[in-house]
Amino acid sequence: MQREHRRMGMVVLVLSMAAMTVYASGQQAAQDEMLIYACMQGNQSGFVRYQVAAMNQYMETVKPAKVRLRVVYADDDAANQQRNVEIAVSEGAKAIILNPVDKAQSAAAVDYAHSKGIPVITLSQTSDSKNVTAFVGSDDVEAGRLQLERLFKVGPANPRFAYINAVLGHSAQVLRERAYKEELAKHPNVTLVVQNTADWSGDKALQLVENWIQTYPNGIDMIAAHADCILVGAVTAVENAGLAGKILLSGIDCDMPILEKIKAGVVDNSIWQDGVAQGETALKVAIDAASGKPVKDVLIPFVTVTRDNVDEYLQKAHDRNALSAKYF
Repeated sequence: MQREHRRMGMVVLVLSMAAMTVYASGQQAAQDEMLIYACMQGNQSGFVRYQVAAMNQYMETVKPAKVRLRVVYADDDAANQQRNVEIAVSEGAKAIILNPVDKAQSAAAVDYAHSKGIPVITLSQTSDSKNVTAFVGSDDVEAGRLQLERLFKVGPANPRFAYINAVLGHSAQVLRERAYKEELAKHPNVTLVVQNTADWSGDKALQLVENWIQTYPNGIDMIAAHADCILVGAVTAVENAGLAGKILLSGIDCDMPILEKIKAGVVDNSIWQDGVAQGETALKVAIDAASGKPVKDVLIPFVTVTRDNVDEYLQKAHDRNALSAKYF
């Protein structure tokens, strides 16, 4: 019996050593792994989905060695996003892609990650923090400028203008409105009739523009919106009032319904923002930053889309939507 106990003890010892070996190799694999966290503002936005789909496609097709991508969403809540960044830090993220919910409130999250030695790549929206490692996206001032340059070029000589803001404080809203004000200052012949926010809501924009049409009958020649998800409501209000083609409409993002309205002559223009290129580029920059390589800001140009080039961008939008549908 004593011999049997010794034999069993040796078996247990061998099994324990094997378990330790597996555990140790697992730890080593975890240490070698490069965890990239993407902390996105929310997954209800079609544009965010394009960005994330592009990241997923890159991981699936390129298969960067030892890189793992984890995507989380803040549901458009800055406090949630702060917690997401804290979790990313606690889980050992080597780099964080941050799509800020709020330009000002995101600074604390960026500063916290920076204090832990983790590079932060802001995507699409900017942060007030000076500790951002790099920004990947497009220049929102350029987007607003392109909108108004187009409207003021094709509109009447002394147009009456209105615009719809996105969520106040969001970097896209801040910068696009800055462009609007700069362009208005250059064109004293343009009268600003009214402006308000619809957040990111087409329904709110519908209500706003319905009220504007009643309050200023025949008194608005053109309306610009900070995003196509807002502009869809303005389009419905204008069509319901029988003013399609009489009020020039402009948006940003080139969502498929708006591109179709451009082709039909209901909307004058939208500004193409390449979410697929932004998402893929942000992931590449984050991987480089996590690897200790020097990185810098990457700006992806906007393009004005009108009836003249809408067919090209309808195809691009179709491809973009197909990619998004693959992952959402």
